[in-house]
This record gives sequence, C-alpha cells and structure tokens, in this order.
Amino acid sequence: MQEADELQAVIAAMFASARPRLLARVEALEAAVTADLREPERAEALIQAHTLVGTLGTFGRPEASDAARLAESGLESRDRDVVCAAVERLRAEIEAG
Repeated sequence: MQEADELQAVIAAMFASARPRLLARVEALEAAVTADLREPERAEALIQAHTLVGTLGTFGRPEASDAARLAESGLESRDRDVVCAAVERLRAEIEAG
C-alpha cells in the first residue's frame, strides 16, 4: 500500500509541475473562442485540445480528459457554445488539481 501512496504522491507532484503548461494549452482554447473559432486560432486550439486529452488521461484525470475531448469535438464542429462550456470545465478541473 505504501508504494501506491508514493506513486500517487509522485503523480500529484508531476501534475502540479505541469499545471502551468496545461493552463497555457487551455488559454489557446480560450483564444480560439475569442477569435470566434476562426483560423489560425482554431487550428492551434485543436492541437492543444488533442494534446490535453492524452496528457490529462495519462495523469489519471478522466473528467478533465473528457472535457478536453468535448472541447476538441466542439472545435471540429465549430460549436462555440460547446467549446466555451468545455473550456470552463477544463480550467476548473486543472486548477482544482
């Protein structure tokens, strides 16, 4: 049990270290919303959303990964409301740690 606790502590420390970079990726999604999902912001946001899906999943953050997946889907379909809701949820998940 101690090894599992140690592993969780290491993952939590890595997540805390990665938080600024994760939030910078969220900012790219917000920039796409601000630009009304126009290019090149939308293209950059798609890359960032896709990266967030995998990264957050790797950190064992399924809710945050799901929010990033929803943002990616909204960006692909150019649904501003979906992207806005997903970004709000994503930011909250990342900031909550």
